[in-house]
Amino acid sequence: MAPFGGGGSRSGKEADLAAAVAAAQTASFDVRGWSRQAKEITSDLTGSDKYKSLALHAEVKLAEALERCERVSPVTRSSSGEERPNKLRTAVACQLLGEFAELCGPFSGVLITLRDELLKAVYSWHYASERGGLSFDQLPWFAVSERLERDKEAMLEEREAFKQQLQEQQEAVARIEDQMNALRRATEVAQLDAATLRSHLDRVMVSEESARLEAKTGREELKKLRKEYLKMKDELEAERDAHTKLQERHVELKEFSAARIAELSAALAAAEVDAVDARRLAESRMPPEVYEKLQATLADTQSELELAQSHIRDVEAVNSKLAHRLDVMTPRPVWRKIAEHNIQPGRRTAELVHRVEEKLGRYANELEELKARLNLAAALLQPDAAPTEVQLSLITEDLNYFLTEGAGSTTGPTSNGPAVAEPCGLAPTVPRCLRWPQRVTLQTLSQEQTEAIAMAMWKARQAMDVSSSSGTLQSFVYYYFNPQGMATADTARMCYSFYYACSTYAKSSAVVRTFWLVMTGQVSEAAAIDQRIMVSGLTALLHSLPAVNAAAGDLLAAERILHIEDVSSALERLFPNRPSFRISKLRDALRTQFGGAETVRLEALQAVLDSHGLHAPPASTASSTAKATRFRQELIGSGSKGGATSGGSHPVGPFISVLLAQHIDEIQTLCMEVATQLADTPAVVDATDGEHGDNPAEVVAVVEKLGALLGPSRAAACVLAALGFSTGDGSGSGRRNSAEGEDVSGSSGDDIVMPMGAIVDLTDMTAWVLRRCLIKPVGSYDISGAMQWAREALDDAGS
Repeated sequence: MAPFGGGGSRSGKEADLAAAVAAAQTASFDVRGWSRQAKEITSDLTGSDKYKSLALHAEVKLAEALERCERVSPVTRSSSGEERPNKLRTAVACQLLGEFAELCGPFSGVLITLRDELLKAVYSWHYASERGGLSFDQLPWFAVSERLERDKEAMLEEREAFKQQLQEQQEAVARIEDQMNALRRATEVAQLDAATLRSHLDRVMVSEESARLEAKTGREELKKLRKEYLKMKDELEAERDAHTKLQERHVELKEFSAARIAELSAALAAAEVDAVDARRLAESRMPPEVYEKLQATLADTQSELELAQSHIRDVEAVNSKLAHRLDVMTPRPVWRKIAEHNIQPGRRTAELVHRVEEKLGRYANELEELKARLNLAAALLQPDAAPTEVQLSLITEDLNYFLTEGAGSTTGPTSNGPAVAEPCGLAPTVPRCLRWPQRVTLQTLSQEQTEAIAMAMWKARQAMDVSSSSGTLQSFVYYYFNPQGMATADTARMCYSFYYACSTYAKSSAVVRTFWLVMTGQVSEAAAIDQRIMVSGLTALLHSLPAVNAAAGDLLAAERILHIEDVSSALERLFPNRPSFRISKLRDALRTQFGGAETVRLEALQAVLDSHGLHAPPASTASSTAKATRFRQELIGSGSKGGATSGGSHPVGPFISVLLAQHIDEIQTLCMEVATQLADTPAVVDATDGEHGDNPAEVVAVVEKLGALLGPSRAAACVLAALGFSTGDGSGSGRRNSAEGEDVSGSSGDDIVMPMGAIVDLTDMTAWVLRRCLIKPVGSYDISGAMQWAREALDDAGS
């Protein structure tokens, strides 16, 4: 790196050094190349899947990128009126040139090579800090030239100043030499006087030395007495403080013991109630002995059927031999055994044989059905696999799927009618909600209906967790659609349809995307809880804002009216580390949600946020838990497009959609960076026996790789949580405030001892870290800082 400075009388190196020293206490070291500068502008631009033409997509994306560049870094002009080159626009142009080159088919390699050659001529290896702190950006050659010109002018000015100072110093030296000659003559006279006074001073010093010894002896004795006095005084104060603290500690322990006894008594009573509820819930399910009895009965029936089939084969062999004599010889059947199966004898033996065959055919069909149910029950008894994403195979007709400009786009997952999905099978690696042996005709679910089911499932899972553990979210999906027992064709159809709808609408709905990422194990379930904490914090922040109609006195929440600008300022305070264009998106979505008005009622804004915030857990009773944790058909209505609204839920508005999308974007981006970072962990060469999986790695190496991205303390806590050890808050963040994302302990990871030599499979470790740890950017939102700002604003408004 080659740092450059700004203007002024100081050189470039001194200016950068001063800026670095001033910003080192508040910023972290960050080096950004040209591609990273451009990605901050182009990362969330319009996707190509929204346009039918690549040219239109490229034109719109280029226009949006240049418009953002104009807002972030406006174009400047020289004194002659010519437009100066812009560093940000250059980086964005190079980035988009590479992206558009990849879309140009056979010309992509040539265009990328041309782009790389132009980058060598445009961008230098110099980095400089333009925003202050320890953040350095890669500079193009024209920016380097401008900085060098400014440094040259500053150095010329310094050179002239140094010449002027040198001339002034030479004149001062001449004056000093004259003064020294005069002082030298005066010194010779003074030396004669000093010799006379020195003799007199020797006599005085002898008498002074004796007096000093006496005074020194007295001061030492006084110091000893003072030290003893202060020591005794400190001991007395320490004993008084210790006595006071012991009294206070005694009172606190007494109160704590009384409160703890009351809490434990209440917890014991609640635990007894929960145990009764759990026992009732367990009794409502099929016990293992009933399943074993059913399996034994099925085995007996199967053996009887095999005996009957062998007997039928013998009878058919005899009948084939005596077919020509059937009308002459009449066999005598065993009437007692035939009557046991409710078969009425006919006039002729042939009629009786046909009836026996029909009865045996029905027995065979029932046996095949029981076999299928037994296989399904045995598969569903297997524990659920780890959360993972499953690709459903759809059976569709051979249609033309090419899109052209002006063609209509589909709005749902199955716009050409209900699709049919291939079964995932009954293997233990398949999620329980998708274990089914036959093809499934999918039910068409709209985005609103899918969002309603996802939100209802979060509430049902919370109600289930009151009385018992519901496992992973992927396991809970099966229980939610099959609360009473084994899956049926209808519940399998609902599971497959919901799974397919979630995978489809995860790209367009933030609510569904959060549910999909948690269900498939790509992020931790704590991410959804953190999302609800963020929304609840925003709701509390809005209640702290000054109302426009506050002059009318104390107002209820239904009567408070807030200014849109105040809400926008609150969003900036709540998300202090987010880029400005993301805050602008939140503002635009807020105005769109409420029709562009300048004010908004707090009640209306709270109604938008309440369904996505924290809620009190339901009462722990068996009947209410069973009712709250089962699927309700009214969530999808009667099959119309507005079925979700008719079921009592409301579509997600643009404001809450953007708010949740930005939160889950931050978490997913960091999780992908963590997975990429862990993929580069060096493998253990000696572990070739296959005991530790196909990709063995040391735990210490995993912590080092993860620490480069999250920090040593947080990385160690994440790895311990992934291995199943408790780290304090259960979210994999160690001693951290999970709501605020700030490190409250100040630990640097030195107090955590990792197991040396422990080897794990890197693939499993990556999945454990993502599923069990809340991985999000530090300081994603700041509720306490925003509340402090709101209180100060409210005090200013009141004064």
